[in-house]
Amino acid sequence: IFNFNVISKFKKFNLVNNINVVGLNKKETKILEKNLEFFKKKNIFLISKDEVGQRLNTNSFLDNYTINKILPSKLLVKVKKTDFIGITIFDGKKFYIGKNGKLTKVSLVEKETNLPEVFGNFQVNELLKLQQILKLYNFNLSEIKKYYHFKSNRWDIQFENNIIVMLPSFNLEKSLKNYRSFIKTKKIIPGQLIDLRINDKIIISNYEG
Repeated sequence: IFNFNVISKFKKFNLVNNINVVGLNKKETKILEKNLEFFKKKNIFLISKDEVGQRLNTNSFLDNYTINKILPSKLLVKVKKTDFIGITIFDGKKFYIGKNGKLTKVSLVEKETNLPEVFGNFQVNELLKLQQILKLYNFNLSEIKKYYHFKSNRWDIQFENNIIVMLPSFNLEKSLKNYRSFIKTKKIIPGQLIDLRINDKIIISNYEG
C-alpha cells in the first residue's frame, strides 16, 4: 500500500534549481541550458541520467558529455564539442560537418574558420572515411581547401596550391600509394590536375580554375 501523500511531499523536496553547463562558449551554453530547463523544479532523485542524455543528444554539435547530480539541487553537465572538419550547403543552408558524424547549422555555434568546403550529395561518414585514408598515406588535411563528391561515389580534392587530385571510385588506397611514390621522384607544379582514376596510371595536366 502506497502512501500517495508521502510521495507527493517527497517530490517537493530536492528540486533542481541550478543547471550548470561546462565546456562550451556562452552562445552554445545558452542553447543547452534552454534545452535542459525541462528538469528545473523536478526532484533530483527522480531524474534519470538517460533522460538528460536524450535531451543532450538532440544537440548535433556535442561529442560527449558527463552528467553529475550535486545534492541538494544542482545538475552539473560537462560537455565536449565535436571538432568540425568542413563546411557544406544542403537545401540552401550552411552546415558545419562534425567529426561526430553530424551536421550542425552554422548559426548554432561559434564561427569556425579555415574549414574546407565540401560539395556534392554525400554522407558524412563517407567524408570521414576518406580523411582517415588520406591521413594513412600522409596527406596533410589542413592543406586541403575543397572536397568534391560525385555520384559515381568518388572524390576530387583541391589543395591550397590549387593542385587537384582526382580520386578513383575503386582501389583508392592502391592509387594513393602509387601517387605518394610518384611525388617522391617527380615535382608537382601548383595548379596541375592529377588524375588517378585509371588503374596503375597517373595522368597529369594543367588546370586553370
